[in-house]
Amino acid sequence: MSKNYSTSILGIILVAIICRLSLETLEIDWSYTWSYLSLLTIVATYFGIYSQRQNSTESFDFMMDFKGAAQGGAFFALGYGIFTYIFYKIIHPHFLETFIATRRQDILNSLSNSNESQETIQAATENFNSFAEMIYVPGNLAIITVTSLTFMSLFYALIFSLITKFLPKFVNQ
Repeated sequence: MSKNYSTSILGIILVAIICRLSLETLEIDWSYTWSYLSLLTIVATYFGIYSQRQNSTESFDFMMDFKGAAQGGAFFALGYGIFTYIFYKIIHPHFLETFIATRRQDILNSLSNSNESQETIQAATENFNSFAEMIYVPGNLAIITVTSLTFMSLFYALIFSLITKFLPKFVNQ
């Protein structure tokens, strides 16, 4: 792995961090997170295959292209997963508490407006509380982020590897 490769992947991670912090600063809905993460995963994956082809003199086959692309996406996923943990644990530790309280209130309002019984409302609230305690924890969200971004990068690596197999000029040598 070359210095330029590492620097470029760190740059892509930095762009992701800036985007995430911008969403928080501008109070934009956090559901837009996956839009820019998908784009940056595509860029990191493509850069992985491009960098591998630029830094090596050997001939490439499908598996080597796939490996290079997946490696770039996996490094991005790991770096952003570390940032996710730091974000929810240190930078904005009350985000998850606020999100859980808002979501719990939405569930209560929805069930109350639909004239559900008190038992149903109580069961739904207990179910949500047990789910929230398990999922909405900084460590678990970081693991979910790394896993989902890694699978996305594997999917994009497959696509880019197929493209480079049939269109070798897609990545200059």
